This record gives sequence, structure tokens and C-alpha cells, in this order.
Amino acid sequence: MELAVIMLENTADNQELSRQIRDFHKKKGQPLAIRFSEELTHIILEAPCLYIPDPAQLDPRTIVDGQIHESGGHGEIHPRHKGKTVNLHLDSELVAELEQIRALVSSKTQHEVIRELFVRGMRAYLAEKEGEQSE
Repeated sequence: MELAVIMLENTADNQELSRQIRDFHKKKGQPLAIRFSEELTHIILEAPCLYIPDPAQLDPRTIVDGQIHESGGHGEIHPRHKGKTVNLHLDSELVAELEQIRALVSSKTQHEVIRELFVRGMRAYLAEKEGEQSE
């Protein structure tokens, strides 16, 4: 699995930022690995998706391996080579169901939410097919 990575200089400000990122990950229930370079000169944060309370806090000297996206008042850094973007045209019922799922599982990733949407859709479709066959 590819990881998004941030490498910060080991300064007091960046240590505080690392704590904020760690706490943000705990609040969202998402994994985060924190380690230091061998010389202890850099703090390295790694996760499948890094959540940052405010991307403006990142120092210009920060090394980011991934793509930064703004999302709901915070920043998300996704691995550079993760997946493909797919544009779907959904009818209003599916959009409503997606919003309902998001409200119920706000701590899950977009990938998990869409997978659950497709599973629910397939179950509904199969239930309709079985209903048609039994009539």
C-alpha cells in the first residue's frame, strides 16, 4: 500500500504541528506513523491519507510526497499514485443514499463510502431481480 509522506525539520514549531496532526488523526480514527530520521533532524509522518488541520501551517521547506487536497476546512494528502479519478453520473436516489451513508460513516474514507454504496446498490438490484423471478 502506498503512503502519503510529510518530512518536517525537527523544530519546536514542527513538533507542535506533528502533535496537532497526530491528534487530528486520532479524532478521525485514522492510522498515522510518526518516526524520526537517523540523525533526528527530520520528523517523518506517514499514512494512507494524511489529514492536516490547516495546510497553510506547512513550512515551505516541508517535503510532501503526495497530492494535497482541501476538504471541509482541513487538508488531505493522498499518495501520488493512488487510484484513478472516475466521474459518475448518479440519479437522485443514489446521490441521496450516498449522502445518507456519509452522514452515518463520517469517519470512513471516500473509498469505503463508495464501496458501501455499490454493495447496497447491488443488494437492492439483486432483491428486485429475485422479486421479479418469483412472481
